[in-house]
Amino acid sequence: MAMNPMQRKSKISFLLGMLVTLLVTGVVIVFLVFQLSQLKEQEKKEQLAIKTAYVLTQSVKSGTPITADLLKEVKVDNSVVPSNAISLENLTENTISKIALEAGTIISNDMIVESGEEVTADLRIQEYNTVVLQTGIETGDYIDIRLRMPSGQDYLVVSKKRVEIPDLGTGYSDDIIRIQMTEGETAFMSNAIVESYMAKGSYLYASKYVEAGMQNATPTYVPSTDVINIINRNSNIVKEAKDALIARYNSLQANREGIANELNKQSDAAQSNVQAGTDDEITRTKDARKQYLESLATPTV
Repeated sequence: MAMNPMQRKSKISFLLGMLVTLLVTGVVIVFLVFQLSQLKEQEKKEQLAIKTAYVLTQSVKSGTPITADLLKEVKVDNSVVPSNAISLENLTENTISKIALEAGTIISNDMIVESGEEVTADLRIQEYNTVVLQTGIETGDYIDIRLRMPSGQDYLVVSKKRVEIPDLGTGYSDDIIRIQMTEGETAFMSNAIVESYMAKGSYLYASKYVEAGMQNATPTYVPSTDVINIINRNSNIVKEAKDALIARYNSLQANREGIANELNKQSDAAQSNVQAGTDDEITRTKDARKQYLESLATPTV
């Protein structure tokens, strides 16, 4: 049946409308697909720009051991992560901070160093109450222990020791320090203590490091021949350490002669000075131990 002109015009308009609708829909679909593709590309770029890093959960001083429990894993923009940012695999039992670091700092290899304080078979924690402490020394600081003689001669006995100030229960001790010492270092320190008693006017004192992670020092104190002979026979000291101690003794004989000269000036009073100094050391150690035990026995409220 033939369509009249009005019907034909209406049909053509309908078909044109459908065609336009299809074209618009197609354009919209193509636009949406393009946008989705762009979003996926952007997301991919953002994922590539995100990197895993480790930040400090608390502020630390120079020389502080950097352990996994001080670090938190974070996801941050690649642009703010140093190219040498560390992973947990970079840490060892000897890793310390080179400098003081604030909480939230992303840790990189430039900020850490190996301390050289490996745990050896002869390493022990020793307590001393014969060392004069600077006002600001506190747990975690690194110190040298030095011997100053009456003439002003000054010798480095043991170097770069991380110090702990013990809590006696009623407060921190004002004269006791704990440090890790090898067998050889203990022998040198013991000799230095005795000789500080022998030479009236001499004393042992602690010198604090400024940036322990970046600084080092070489001991210059030389003990007596008797002590070196004991070290040479001591099976608890590994050969490498023993050789190093004896080499120091042999290379710094002038230092030993200077110490011996000071001691010879006061030979008459030397033994009585040693006895008095040792008695005082023992008394203070006993008093501190008593104070600590009494604090343990006191019930907390």
